[in-house]
Amino acid sequence: MSDKFKVVVAGAGPGGCIFARDLAKAGIDVTVYEKGEYETIGHDWSDAMERSALAETGFDAPFEGLLNTGPLVKIKDSTGNVTGIYEQHAYPYMEVWAPDYSSRKIVNFRYVTTDRRTLGKLLVDQARQTGAKVLFRHEVLDLILGGGSRLGNVEVKGIVVKDIETGETKSVQADIVADDTGFNAVLRTKLPETTGIARKFSSDEFAMVYRTVRKRDKNPIDPVNDHYRYGYNTGYQWIQYLNEDEIDTGAGVRHDPKNPDPKDIVKEFISRHPSISGEVVRGGGGLCLVGRSPASLVAKGFVVIGDAASQTIPMTGCGAGGAMVGGKYAAEAVLAAAQNGKTGCDALWEYNFKWFAGSKRGANYAGLTALRNILQDLTHEEISFLFRQDILNNEMLTNSINGIFTMPDLLTMVKTLVGGITRPAILLKLNAATTAGTKIFKHYMAYPGRWDANLFESWRLKADKLFAATVK
Repeated sequence: MSDKFKVVVAGAGPGGCIFARDLAKAGIDVTVYEKGEYETIGHDWSDAMERSALAETGFDAPFEGLLNTGPLVKIKDSTGNVTGIYEQHAYPYMEVWAPDYSSRKIVNFRYVTTDRRTLGKLLVDQARQTGAKVLFRHEVLDLILGGGSRLGNVEVKGIVVKDIETGETKSVQADIVADDTGFNAVLRTKLPETTGIARKFSSDEFAMVYRTVRKRDKNPIDPVNDHYRYGYNTGYQWIQYLNEDEIDTGAGVRHDPKNPDPKDIVKEFISRHPSISGEVVRGGGGLCLVGRSPASLVAKGFVVIGDAASQTIPMTGCGAGGAMVGGKYAAEAVLAAAQNGKTGCDALWEYNFKWFAGSKRGANYAGLTALRNILQDLTHEEISFLFRQDILNNEMLTNSINGIFTMPDLLTMVKTLVGGITRPAILLKLNAATTAGTKIFKHYMAYPGRWDANLFESWRLKADKLFAATVK
């Protein structure tokens, strides 16, 4: 099979590495081009990842019996190697507070905290161990295109890649090209606009995030617990104990010049908590994608993975788990296509369907994106009111934070009406958000199960119309 089928991957992110690992393991010739370096791959901080995503891609995540009991045991991955990707402290339950700290909920936090740099290296190592070639300091610049300009007939034939060390640029032919270049989507956005999937993410599809890991000062009396502050400054703010000696705290806000700098939010929070010392261990910040996926993640000879495909939970900005699952689904579709010697939309479409409707991940993320688009304009006082009235209840918060869209049932609707009767304006906005989210979730669950140009175009145009109604 490797003599007949060649795959190249732009970017060695979590999704691209899982994609390369699974294909190389099946005998496909895979080369990954990454412009960064092995030692600095991944963010220099810890990140929450869904346990379900880790399990689905071959990792044993710590379960509740091991959580909050001190240092975690080393865990073996699917290849039998002992990993050190998990932080010592994890959270079976998380306190979620209203912006004004007037009310709190307890949510089932179905994540585990991982060291992203250690995870990044591990995923590269796994890809290499199965036979994939991973070339660092190589930047993918462009696509080699053929065919027409529509999704069904445009054809990706390879890439143009630059060796950063030598400055040499060359063309590389391939049967399948995978774009894992992050939210800039360097390759996807070079497809013709007439494909319907080449749009760049707009500024309102991003959050601004800052986090810092500090040494813990155990001497001051400071009874601050792990918690997540929901809806604060159009986003969120958190504190987590990574271990006995380190504290992770940060904030995220909607990407808007009118919003405060998340670094200033974190600085103010630290000033009120003497247990968080001034000694910085690591951290950073920047833009975080929380927008919607392109309407298709495939074209002829082409798949999109990770942030380039916006496989990110809209309410938290967590994207590594979704990227890894997306890489797995993409690999399954490419492997089936290779066995049949085909590379067209019809051969790769199973990736689209499984992501959006079959697994419900894409549908959940789309519904939550609609909710976020409307509710992020609520004030601190309005969100705090929803907390106090239990309209934003434990179940709703647990699901949304864990990346699951919840369609309201009759009992919930009645409870919401009674609880919000004194604040009709908030009730109207909440109703608009849940109605829009439900329509979009149902539309994504009806994603075309097979490639048909007319059927897809009709679905895409309706999706655009539904989302347009959620944005000012």
